[in-house]
Amino acid sequence: MDTARQTKTAGDWLNLRIVGHAIDSSPITGPMLGVIVIAALASLFDAADAYLVGFAMPGIAKEFALAPEALGRIGMATLFGMCIGSFFWGWIADKSGRKIAFTVTILLYSLFSGASGLALGLGTLIGARFLCGTGIGGSVPVDASILSEFAPARIRGYSNGALPITWPVATFISAGLALVVLKYWDWRVLFCCGVVPALLLFWVRRNVPESPRWLVNAGRFKEARDALHYLKITDEALERSRQAVKDEPPPPVLPPAVYRDLFTPEMRVRTIHTWILWVLPLMASWGMNFWIPQLLVKIYGLTALVAVGYMFYVSFFAIAGRLLAYLLSEKLGRKPFIIIGFTGAGVFLLGEIWTSTANEFFWVAAIYTFFIEMGLCGSTIYLPEVYPLHVRVLGASTSMGLGRIGGGIGSYAIGAFFGAGMLTANWIFLSAGCLIAGLATIMLGLEPKGQNLEQLNKEGAEGAARALLKPV
Repeated sequence: MDTARQTKTAGDWLNLRIVGHAIDSSPITGPMLGVIVIAALASLFDAADAYLVGFAMPGIAKEFALAPEALGRIGMATLFGMCIGSFFWGWIADKSGRKIAFTVTILLYSLFSGASGLALGLGTLIGARFLCGTGIGGSVPVDASILSEFAPARIRGYSNGALPITWPVATFISAGLALVVLKYWDWRVLFCCGVVPALLLFWVRRNVPESPRWLVNAGRFKEARDALHYLKITDEALERSRQAVKDEPPPPVLPPAVYRDLFTPEMRVRTIHTWILWVLPLMASWGMNFWIPQLLVKIYGLTALVAVGYMFYVSFFAIAGRLLAYLLSEKLGRKPFIIIGFTGAGVFLLGEIWTSTANEFFWVAAIYTFFIEMGLCGSTIYLPEVYPLHVRVLGASTSMGLGRIGGGIGSYAIGAFFGAGMLTANWIFLSAGCLIAGLATIMLGLEPKGQNLEQLNKEGAEGAARALLKPV
């Protein structure tokens, strides 16, 4: 037996269930809402920076005289940085706690977003975008996981949805900012605008406590109690929860995760499904986010400012798609929005084959955006719910990290297809990924709506324990 990977005791599981029950049965408190707002604001700044790259593309291409393939490498650098950040900070969050990643990632984003605006050439810009991406990539899955662990089950869909809903709002804000900045200054100023508020947010995030669920799993019970007190959950409430769950049969609580835990017989289908959800649709999502303004400039002869104006209106469709999934996911579930969203996006991407004017391109892109953002919102809410506690951040960060690779491939592929005059093949390539994700959700997806996290993932935790305790 691998003694370094032995499970914890039934008493440890009981303590975790007590904490989970206390959080799920708690009234909604001011500090709970505060954590949601703080995490959502960080996601807003992260998303705004990612979208600003697309708005800066025409100016970058002009200043550095770049071909489409070179522009694709800028987008790829950001997304590959996000991939590395997802893996690294996800591992740190599972090993050393959520709080360190929760605070440091926003600082990385702030510093290297500003550095992007000071780039002297393509090489330094790619380097700055890569390092900025490590902060963005680490922030997103860690924020999603910490919200899942702080929020009661009855509002978990709404709290997790606060993160993905910020992304289309960020499109709206960053497009509006670009319309103002590009009228008077150049693309460099865009990257410098988000540095100060992000640094202020870093200061605020330092005061958010560690996840009480993670602290209990790590055996740090006094700190877990203090974190619950921060959430306004009293010792009396903890005692009531102790009485409520004391007779539940205990599945084992596992030590910090390693990657093989994602591929136990009980977990591998969930892992394969979430990887599909986060690789294939993000090839289209990130690729289009980076390239729509540049395509409007190069194909239809629009000015950069007019192209950004088109994106400003596209952002309303993005907000509508995410808002619909956000508001109704607790009533209708996560799966319907993932299926309808990604399938609809795939269909409308194929529609771009037959567009011949800027207005036609805009309307098809806008409706595609409505559907893709609906699917992405549903899958972002879904992702941290389908993994047990001991692999939650690892599972979420791995899926999101691979999604960044998918986004990088999509960003580079559009540049390559565009440079080769093969846009029809490009639309077919991006559409196929979205349609496969919708079909995979029909066949493989769970429905976590309204379920307690520990009970939902009991089978996965028990299966992982059996695999780890098997004689060798």
